[in-house]
Amino acid sequence: MTINQSPARRLMVINVVGLTGSMIGENTPHLRRLRDDGFGRPMQTVLPAVTCTVQASLLTGTMPSEHGIVANGWYFRDLAEVMFWKQSNHL
Repeated sequence: MTINQSPARRLMVINVVGLTGSMIGENTPHLRRLRDDGFGRPMQTVLPAVTCTVQASLLTGTMPSEHGIVANGWYFRDLAEVMFWKQSNHL
C-alpha cells in the first residue's frame, strides 16, 4: 500500500443456494443481524435458475448467454451425454 492508497475494504459474501430474504428472521438471528447491520442487496436470478448457472452469473457478473454455463451437468461430446457430479451415498 502506498501513502495515497486507502486500506482495502473487507467484503464477505454469504451465498446460500435457495435462500430468500423471507427466510431470514427469528430463527436465523445471526444472518438477520448481518443483514440488518451490514450491507445487503437483493439479487435477480437468471434463467435457468439452477445452481451452477446462477453461481457462474454471480461470480462473473455476466448472463448465461455470455459465460456459457446453462445447466448443472457437463456435456461430454465424445459420449453425447450429460453427466452430473457424483455424491457419496454416505452423505
